[in-house]
Amino acid sequence: MLSVSGPEKFYYLRNFHDLRCKYARVLSVIRQQMNREPQAGEAYIMMSKDRRTVRLYSYDKRSCRLYEQRFDKDYTFMKVSCEDGREVFSISWDDVVVLLGSPVVKTLMIK
Repeated sequence: MLSVSGPEKFYYLRNFHDLRCKYARVLSVIRQQMNREPQAGEAYIMMSKDRRTVRLYSYDKRSCRLYEQRFDKDYTFMKVSCEDGREVFSISWDDVVVLLGSPVVKTLMIK
């Protein structure tokens, strides 16, 4: 399981799936497209379109950190949704734990 310490607020970026991007591009997307300024104590979560990879960008006063968790081909992460359709929405630490620790089985192999 992904181990994160420090961030107090977690934000899920619903429509950002390009995981080829690194720090500068993610910062640019958060600032320009999402109209947010990353601050100390915030973490931004994004998921690949196939829901097999999750990345978490964490910010503090001095640095930016990247965490990644990837499942094998038979598992995916849960689909995250929001009722009002916002691009960025806040999620609780409990929801982050459930998201990262509860793989969804795509295929059940019976022998």
